[in-house]
Amino acid sequence: MSYLYAAYIATWTIHITYLATLLRRYTRLRNEIAEFKGRIEDK
Repeated sequence: MSYLYAAYIATWTIHITYLATLLRRYTRLRNEIAEFKGRIEDK
């Protein structure tokens, strides 16, 4: 039964890490889009 708990914890750790990575990428992309819009408006 302890293997089941270990697998459960590992699964949630993987999911949380994946979601954090997606959030970080989305934030970076949103900042780049804002930067490009600023460059276009300055021209």
